[in-house]
Amino acid sequence: MTLDDSARRTIFLASCLMVAPPAAAVERYVGTAYRAGATTPLYREVHFVDTSRHTVLFECLDGKAFARKELDMRGGSPQPDYSFVDARTGYEEGVAREGATRVAYVRRPGGKRVERPLPDKGDAVIDAGFDTYLRTHWDTVVRRGATVAFLLTSRGRFMPIHISADEPRDGDRQLTLKLDAWYAFVAPSILVTYSEADRRLRRYEGPGNIRDGRGKPIPVRIEFPPSERRSAVTGDPIDDALSAPLDGRCAS
Repeated sequence: MTLDDSARRTIFLASCLMVAPPAAAVERYVGTAYRAGATTPLYREVHFVDTSRHTVLFECLDGKAFARKELDMRGGSPQPDYSFVDARTGYEEGVAREGATRVAYVRRPGGKRVERPLPDKGDAVIDAGFDTYLRTHWDTVVRRGATVAFLLTSRGRFMPIHISADEPRDGDRQLTLKLDAWYAFVAPSILVTYSEADRRLRRYEGPGNIRDGRGKPIPVRIEFPPSERRSAVTGDPIDDALSAPLDGRCAS
């Protein structure tokens, strides 16, 4: 007895499904941003993370997204390629590969895309790759601090950033990021607070991704409460975030 083509295809597809690896679990967490010193929410960051991708939707308080960031986290590198776009103004920035060259790019409202080639720096950190770096070097950082080269994408330059840690308090530990250079006094420090138990980000204080009407990053405090974190989100949340319309027009 022989199987017809239809039966063969059915058995083949069934066998593929049985051996296909399970989809990577997606973690979802939310941060609420406030202007520095204010108590009224400004916008929300909704993060979706799996083993290779980190996507962030920036939402108005009514839930409509207005900006998006995509990071390529394959290999767990602290130097991911990424792209950010604010659909309200057209501002874009990121890091991309152009053949054998890696470039930092920025497009300001009404302007052309400007690219700057990046040197190969093995000890550098790019954007949210800081979180990867910190998890990898946590013990060293909290014990004696560290200095890393951090990319200022809008300038296309790596700058030395010194990281120092306070003593833990109520289960959390605050880290200070400051330019490690003589002109550090002209640049604001960044404060990040992590949970000691799971090394999860709890608070960010410093220049945010979102810019004001003059094109300057807004100083913000972003709170990431544990209650807004989910470790295994069902469906295709990253694909949904990537296809979400950026039509939000925040009132504040």
